[in-house]
Amino acid sequence: MVFTTLEFILFFAAVFAVYWALPSRARWGMLLAASWFFYAWASPYYLIFLGVTTGVTYLAAVGMDTKRISRTWGVVWAAVITIGMLVVFKYLEFLFANVNWLMGVVGVHASLPAVKLLLPIGLSFYVFQSLGYCIDVQREIVPAEQNFFKHALFVSYFPQIMQGPIGDYGRLAPQLFEKKSFNYEQAVFGIQRVAWGFFKKVMIANIVADRINPVWDAVGDYPGFICWSAILVLYAIQLYADFSGYMDIACGCSQMLGIKLDENFNCPYFARSVSEFWRRWHMTLTSWFKNYLFYPLLRSGWNMRVRKAFSSRYLSSAVPVSIALAIVWAATGLWHGASWGYVAWGVYYGVFMILGVVLAPAYDAFHKKFPRLTGSWPYSLFQMVRTFAIVTMGYAIFKPADLATTGEILRQMFSAIDGGGVYQIQYTLHHSFIKVFAWIALMFAVDAIHYTKPNGTIRAWLRRVPLPVRWTIYVAGLWLMVFYGEYGSGFEQFEYFKF
Repeated sequence: MVFTTLEFILFFAAVFAVYWALPSRARWGMLLAASWFFYAWASPYYLIFLGVTTGVTYLAAVGMDTKRISRTWGVVWAAVITIGMLVVFKYLEFLFANVNWLMGVVGVHASLPAVKLLLPIGLSFYVFQSLGYCIDVQREIVPAEQNFFKHALFVSYFPQIMQGPIGDYGRLAPQLFEKKSFNYEQAVFGIQRVAWGFFKKVMIANIVADRINPVWDAVGDYPGFICWSAILVLYAIQLYADFSGYMDIACGCSQMLGIKLDENFNCPYFARSVSEFWRRWHMTLTSWFKNYLFYPLLRSGWNMRVRKAFSSRYLSSAVPVSIALAIVWAATGLWHGASWGYVAWGVYYGVFMILGVVLAPAYDAFHKKFPRLTGSWPYSLFQMVRTFAIVTMGYAIFKPADLATTGEILRQMFSAIDGGGVYQIQYTLHHSFIKVFAWIALMFAVDAIHYTKPNGTIRAWLRRVPLPVRWTIYVAGLWLMVFYGEYGSGFEQFEYFKF
């Protein structure tokens, strides 16, 4: 059940009405039933994996909390089963294919069988969310939930199960079960945010995707740096509108139920460095890797031994951090998909992250020597453009997720543009596409307002304007989406569903 379908709109309208009609003590049970129904809509078969993840992490957490099993073994047991399930259904085909290739290289005349397993939607997200909860219980940050069905709601809460955001138990779980009263203003804010997410999806992401998808299917027909710069920038806009639009709908629906989800985006394309970009893009995934992989790696015994092996203070800090970053970014690439293209994409960002650590002293010295330059708005603009260029080049690896295709894109980028290439790009960006630039400009203008005035939101401004003006804006936005948006068959899916 995809957010931008009539089925979901009717489903959520029913959930919203029943949720607020029920007494507080019954609401969480209704949410659990709705969440299981929502997930089973895609396939009842998926409930098996959701049930295994829920059961394993529940037993592990309760076992650790009651001291029936040690805290270390509780987490290990939960990780082996949940990550093992993820490996089997997401990576086994990739693993077998590479083992077969390696055996062929060394001359072994045997092969593992070809496997093709159906990956349950959202598995990567709710496995990470429930495993993060187990680790927090192991660290004694949060208590274990003793009620199985309440734990099940935390794992399966429907606005976030498909694509996140990856929830933190300490922030999300209390909201699911606390007594609350209907808040008209929060419900209106939620509706506005849902509408904004729909706008991003149907007025920007779908239209851009429709124009540039043929390019990805025939990369050899588009030579020249200008052609590919345009395509990569457009894909950057498409992916952001698609993914952040999904998050707007998820957060808006949840806000209508009086539940605040963690934010996943904070004006990422205004970032002035690669590390800042990843603090602003897919923020909950970045936080998960930071809290549950990066910091444990830094504190691990072997990394401490690496630290002590250097007498230089600079090297004793930079080398262990660089090793941890390399591992984290290889894992981040693999999390996105089972292919060497995603690994390469992770390595690509890992290199920039490590360079940021290695060059930090020189960077700080430059800022101290030229404070007027580095504090000026032109320099900030340069940093934003530089970071955006790095990110868009990364999409040449990320989008195809295939090294051969990425190589062809790079070859085409640095080949001479010809008349045919000019015609191809003009055809891709023909006049009917011009209108979408207004919607793109509007999207980034709203981002700019939030970036420069974080306390002055558009929704707060709408609340203050006269009622006729407010409803004129609502009706105009709905009219634009109905008559000019692209939706329906072929446009329902969101980009991050495949992860």
